[in-house]
Amino acid sequence: MAAFLEERSRTPDMVEVNVAVCKTLAPGPGEHILEVGCGSGVLCRMVAPYLQPDGCVVGLDISAQFLIEAQKYALREGLGEQIIFECGIGESLPYPNATFDCAFAARLLLHAGDPDAVVREMVRVVRTGGRVIVMDWDFDSVVVDHSDRELTRRLLHWRNDHHGGDNWSGRQLWRRMVAAGLQSLSVQPVVTVVHDEDGGLTQSLWRAAQVARDNGGITPDEHDTWIRELKERIRDGTFFASIVYFIVSGIVP
Repeated sequence: MAAFLEERSRTPDMVEVNVAVCKTLAPGPGEHILEVGCGSGVLCRMVAPYLQPDGCVVGLDISAQFLIEAQKYALREGLGEQIIFECGIGESLPYPNATFDCAFAARLLLHAGDPDAVVREMVRVVRTGGRVIVMDWDFDSVVVDHSDRELTRRLLHWRNDHHGGDNWSGRQLWRRMVAAGLQSLSVQPVVTVVHDEDGGLTQSLWRAAQVARDNGGITPDEHDTWIRELKERIRDGTFFASIVYFIVSGIVP
């Protein structure tokens, strides 16, 4: 899974979203930043160079195995001293109040058992005037150019409602940040577009069709027909699909 996340992070659409997250974070020298749900540490490694010489980023994840791999990736890039990886859960962060200048969670809340608790904990561990940033996709925003509209809607709706967590998380971020008491809120939608098989979204569409087929959302024949047309469009240069990610940021009062 760590290798999968690393490979996916290098796709053009994922790079676009990750760069947008880093710009929103606006990390500065000497800051102490927390990522909740760091996975293989992709964003930690992007943020760390901006914190030198005296700052650091802490990557927290529920999986000890992820953190072992994340540490290896950080060491390979010479960032072992700027990143600290620790095991824990977002709903109960193992840090005192006002520990960090900034905390962020990217692609996490859609998988969290209690996303509101995660946001409240992020607010708790960030100092007054510090920043909290969250990002998630909204899978119901996916558009795909396909000749069979009914099948496309049915397949995407099945994926949205039955697989991969709360796929409406992106549209819920603003509400959760308001409820947590954050101020000076802002939201940035990032619309990524893919035209070929190299996109992270393209790979998500292949998986969406597969899980819908395997779980009875569509038939095997419908799966094959849907995929066949999209791959033909990729070969012809006419493939088009997009999705919206939402980045919401706020200030701790």
